[in-house]
Amino acid sequence: MAATAHHASRGPLAAIATLLSGVVIGVIGFLRYAQSVASANNVLMLEIAERQSAGTVGGKDIMGSASVALTMLSSLAFALGTPLGWLATYFVATGLVRCLAAAADERRGDPIVGLVRRLVALWLSRRNEARTDAAYVALAGPDVADRVVPAERFGIAGADLVVVASRPKPEWTPGTVLECGDRWLCVGEAVQRSLPVGLRILYPLVDMPGSAVFRRIVHYELPPRVG
Repeated sequence: MAATAHHASRGPLAAIATLLSGVVIGVIGFLRYAQSVASANNVLMLEIAERQSAGTVGGKDIMGSASVALTMLSSLAFALGTPLGWLATYFVATGLVRCLAAAADERRGDPIVGLVRRLVALWLSRRNEARTDAAYVALAGPDVADRVVPAERFGIAGADLVVVASRPKPEWTPGTVLECGDRWLCVGEAVQRSLPVGLRILYPLVDMPGSAVFRRIVHYELPPRVG
């Protein structure tokens, strides 16, 4: 349902609706704005003309065309200097771009709505990560140094050693090669185990010949082997 609504908001009908909304808001808002500006300009021109007639203000005589010229500039002032003008300009501009994109079979959503959605998704993702990390820490306990033990101790077949870590190592993806001085070890699929000391992540390691070609290498100082 949510995916369908999101898809519809990026379609041509939504783009046309945005464009028409901008036009309607702009026309109605500008007519009201222009009327108030014209009225204010007329009052100002009459006031200046009266002062010139009384001799309290010098300069050239005020012409009736001055009020018209000022009123003509009101469209630009409305579009750039009023909140309603900003809204109308935004709707018209984004609606027109989205209509042109839809004509080229390219769907585009509203930029601000899209930005808000991305920010909300990012916030939710970080909140979930924080909750997951907190839950893991509660089960794993304090962060302690890694331990290296024989693979058979945990019944992991096909591995030579196992690194027992109290915290995840995101860079240790399967296939990553650890450069441990004069030794090269390939990381296998990590597994979680609940041990007496708390939850731990086990990283199986397989010895690799130094002459092999490695794509992803991570330097790691191998702790002393236990057991």
